[in-house]
Amino acid sequence: MSLLAVAHRGDPRGAVENTLAAIRLAGAAGADAIEVDLRRTADGVLVLHHDDDLTRLWGRPERVADLTLSALRALAPDVPTLAEALETAARPLLLDTGDPELAVAALAEIAGAGAMFCGSAEAMAAVRARDDHVTLFLSWYGAEPPAESVLTAVRPQYYNPEHRFLSSQEVRVWHDRGIKVSCWTVDDAVRREELISWGVDAIISNDVEGVVKSCA
Repeated sequence: MSLLAVAHRGDPRGAVENTLAAIRLAGAAGADAIEVDLRRTADGVLVLHHDDDLTRLWGRPERVADLTLSALRALAPDVPTLAEALETAARPLLLDTGDPELAVAALAEIAGAGAMFCGSAEAMAAVRARDDHVTLFLSWYGAEPPAESVLTAVRPQYYNPEHRFLSSQEVRVWHDRGIKVSCWTVDDAVRREELISWGVDAIISNDVEGVVKSCA
């Protein structure tokens, strides 16, 4: 089995998450893909940042959505645009968002760059309605599986729950349906090996180097 090793927000242990430095480090560690989070500035520029505001990473209370790109750069100069990330990454990006409008805007911007998407059912359905072929990871946040109506709207290539909700039986069920299984965020080595033994197809991790070594 070929396991997809996905770096969570780049390499957040070696650099600030969602920055170009983190993306470069993840590529150097052997990541197959790099998951990054999307936000949009007040002047409509797509940037890489997870939180609504700058408090946790940059010590500022301002919200990304309330700042122009130039104002954002004045407060957090290392926050890259999606365009810069696409130019920098030596691996496919996995673009994470729960906002349908933002997801559609990102789809228009990537235009053949080979990026993939993960996120909420609403956001993934909006992307799928506009592109029959783009790879979608349907992120899921509870023990109950998605309704059939959700699967019909999204047509995901990957079911992507938090790893603690996965079992070996559930992996088999999804595979029987022709859907691959991804999971997040797996940083424990014992759990990682267990998931690999069940046949999961992708692991999103802050320790992507560990995932890569498990695949060797």
